[in-house]
Amino acid sequence: MNLELIPLLIIVLLMISAGGADVETTEFVIEGDHEMTEHRGALIVGDATITVPSTETVSGPVYVIGGEFRVNGTVDGDVTQLSGSLVVEDGATIGGELQHIGGSEELSDDAVITERTTVVFESAESGPVAAYTPFVLTTLMLALVGSLLSRKHELLLDTVGTAVQDHPLISFTVGALLFVTFLSVFVFMAFTLILLPVSILGLLIGLLIISYGIIALGYLAGQQLNTPRVGLPTGLGTVAIMVLLQVIGLIPILGDLIAGGLLLTGLGAVVLTYFGLQEFEPVSLPE
Repeated sequence: MNLELIPLLIIVLLMISAGGADVETTEFVIEGDHEMTEHRGALIVGDATITVPSTETVSGPVYVIGGEFRVNGTVDGDVTQLSGSLVVEDGATIGGELQHIGGSEELSDDAVITERTTVVFESAESGPVAAYTPFVLTTLMLALVGSLLSRKHELLLDTVGTAVQDHPLISFTVGALLFVTFLSVFVFMAFTLILLPVSILGLLIGLLIISYGIIALGYLAGQQLNTPRVGLPTGLGTVAIMVLLQVIGLIPILGDLIAGGLLLTGLGAVVLTYFGLQEFEPVSLPE
């Protein structure tokens, strides 16, 4: 699943809950091409192509957060588009309100739409300084935390860094497994209203663990400066890692793979060493 859909998915689930719909009957279509012939309850369109045939009627509400939603028949309910593509063909009918917030839409003049509203967000054009301000602030904050942490608890970062340096493949594998497992559990919990706050809390904890891994990578990079001081090299190393992730992400596909590999390796090393509290030693098989 595209990670960019996660914030939109959380927003949609909150909208469904606020609207009084049953979250448990909500269907979230992540991928593939589908013809929707019968559906009861809310429908969320992710990275998928969903078509309502001309002879079919689908009850709403429908939320489009990605992919494509093509209406040839009838949607008996509201349609809310936050992203993705919406196509309403000739003779199609939307019996509720069509609310356009984001994404691209193609509406036929012969289509019947009961009510249509468009939400327009007016934003001032941001220059290069404003565009990079969040990245700079995040980098400086991680560098400061890394510098302080290395001064007070250098052994923690050293233990995590050793796991990255000596066991990169194991760290990457554990990080990848944790990421896939967390993503599946997050989506599952997000569909239960009671567990939605827990899923958001888990997302924040995951971001903190990844940040800890970045600081550990920065500590490793700072050790290459060969200076007796610990705090400053760790801070500079963290800045270097953040800049590397930003720059390498500009390379299509390959850059994302390398950046993702680094982050997953750091994540796995943090978990393997219990945040640096215990050295990781691989299990040796008896001869």
